[in-house]
Amino acid sequence: MMKTKHNKKRNTGFIFEALIRELTKSVLVKNVKKASKVRTIIKEYFANGKALKKELDCYKALCEADSLDGYTAEKLIHHTKAEHGGINQKKLFVEQSKMIRQINREIGPDLFSTFIPNYRALATISQIFSDQTPVKKKVLMEKTVLDNLTQRIDEKAEKNLKPIDDLVVKTFTNKYNDQYVGLLPEQRGLLNRHILSIRDGGTDFKVFLSSELRRLHAEVNESLVLEDVKSDEQMIENTNSVLRIIENFDVAEFSQDNLKTVLKIQKLANEYKKNGN
Repeated sequence: MMKTKHNKKRNTGFIFEALIRELTKSVLVKNVKKASKVRTIIKEYFANGKALKKELDCYKALCEADSLDGYTAEKLIHHTKAEHGGINQKKLFVEQSKMIRQINREIGPDLFSTFIPNYRALATISQIFSDQTPVKKKVLMEKTVLDNLTQRIDEKAEKNLKPIDDLVVKTFTNKYNDQYVGLLPEQRGLLNRHILSIRDGGTDFKVFLSSELRRLHAEVNESLVLEDVKSDEQMIENTNSVLRIIENFDVAEFSQDNLKTVLKIQKLANEYKKNGN
């Protein structure tokens, strides 16, 4: 019997996770150029309406659920396979090929060697979706996915926690500390949420940012009563300029330059607060 070979480059779930990790790494080491390239690829190929986005949703359906009862898990597998079967495979192949070429050209082929903790699960799902997988092998793989879907969340966390700690946190902690030494807690919080915002389209980040901008506006506004500020016309003008910047922020169109601006305002607000105390 011919043995089916899994192609990582055609595994949409794997590629998406690898891109997310590359984006995280690039932001942490301040490689703005590479971060911009990765972000552009994610936004272009995983936008709503793209065949790649539809396939990614199928991967997520079978990869992110857990603690299900057997009946629900079987139904989920059945309906996800049906959903995947409705994807235009020719369109999907064209999008994948174009994305692979762009990754090779702009990021580098090393991305395809990225360690992903749940890679085995993603490879299993990929072969379930494939028409090239023999029936017997596909049934056995579906049983594996079924077991994962019915596994308790605490068991799954215990199983996956060690590789995540070792290969993500340990890999980036030193670079993170070296590059971002001296960052305030609120600056770290903003940066972390911005990095993760690509996963949900930025919804949670926009909610957080709106709240953070309100906090910063209040703190900067309070600084106008500080003796060092109100006795200096230039300081008053500068402080009012910062307030106008905050007031004119467009949360819906948040850019890399906006991120740097908010980080600076966070530092400024902290300085005002220290002076006030």
